Amino acid sequence: MESSPPAPPVEPAAPGKRASPPRLDVVDWVRGAAVVLMIQTHLYDAWVSPAGKLTAAYGWTRFVGGIPSRLFLMLVGVSIALRFEAQLARGVTERRALVRPVQRRGLEMLGLAYLFRLQEYVLGHMGQSIVDLPRYWQDLLRIDILNCIGATMLIVPVITAPRSGRPSYLLALAGMLAFVCLGPVLGPAHYPAFIPTWISSYVGGQRPMSWFPLFPWAAWPLAGVVVGHLWVRGAARRGLALTFLATGLAGLALIGLVDLIRKIDPQVIRYPSELVQQMGPGSFFYRLGMNGIVAFLGWPAVAIVGRRFSVLRQLGRTSLLVYWIHVDLCYGLIAHKLGLYGRLSMGQASIGLLLMIGLMLGVSLAKTRWSK
Repeated sequence: MESSPPAPPVEPAAPGKRASPPRLDVVDWVRGAAVVLMIQTHLYDAWVSPAGKLTAAYGWTRFVGGIPSRLFLMLVGVSIALRFEAQLARGVTERRALVRPVQRRGLEMLGLAYLFRLQEYVLGHMGQSIVDLPRYWQDLLRIDILNCIGATMLIVPVITAPRSGRPSYLLALAGMLAFVCLGPVLGPAHYPAFIPTWISSYVGGQRPMSWFPLFPWAAWPLAGVVVGHLWVRGAARRGLALTFLATGLAGLALIGLVDLIRKIDPQVIRYPSELVQQMGPGSFFYRLGMNGIVAFLGWPAVAIVGRRFSVLRQLGRTSLLVYWIHVDLCYGLIAHKLGLYGRLSMGQASIGLLLMIGLMLGVSLAKTRWSK
């Protein structure tokens, strides 16, 4: 949910410098698409009744519900690559200068992650006796997507920072494969009791403490760094149209390849559970292909709209704020007080989804105007 860094003004190329890369509005659009998919994932999960969850329509919401978390994490890597490209354009090649700004932002995200958990802790246990509150202290230390984003921003730039002014494609891909291949092993593993759970849960572990462990989720920002460099450099050489067309075709190829392998042998790798299977390479590359298709769809959408107002672009630029607010509206006290939680049909929840998106758009616009 990290916003892409604005590119500096274009300046004439000087010795040791090159023209600054343009801002890729497609990134904001893709992040906005992830925001909408995230809202529908949480809202249907929270508000639909048990009977509604047996319908085919609800099943489809679960299928697309696997996109936003992976898309957000991939876009973290894309944003890191955009920052690297902007620094390289200014002639910054020292690795420490490239890495430290990203890591500072990662520490900020970790702080925000624990602040968010504190807010959820307070709001989620309002009305309970103070004596009972310590029983739920582990809720404060649960590793969710904000924790994962912050932690990966500490690790990924160390692996992927450009060397001698050139992107570290091979190291990024090697790191990606390492996290993907070890994901089914380390991701769901049980760790020794002498390691505090709030630490081991960053590496792997069991839900509800460990929802987004680094194994395998850190693979997504690593893939995103490669994608981000390719987008910037591809756009400069071949233009945005060909670059994002290639992204979409690569996405289709990945999906087709995974489907082909599964048809030949559905049990190429045998996993102990569906949860562990979702941490494996097959799921990763299939979902990476889906991300490529979403990114491709963003290019014509942005090209058609141009500089005019775009709902998805607006939501994408304030994705963290929207995440922060909508979670409580979907799962929190308001939903319970209004009788929304677990009580609606798919049709009723769909009306609620439109209202929620409208409300979040209003919040986003208010934040933008306040910032200005």
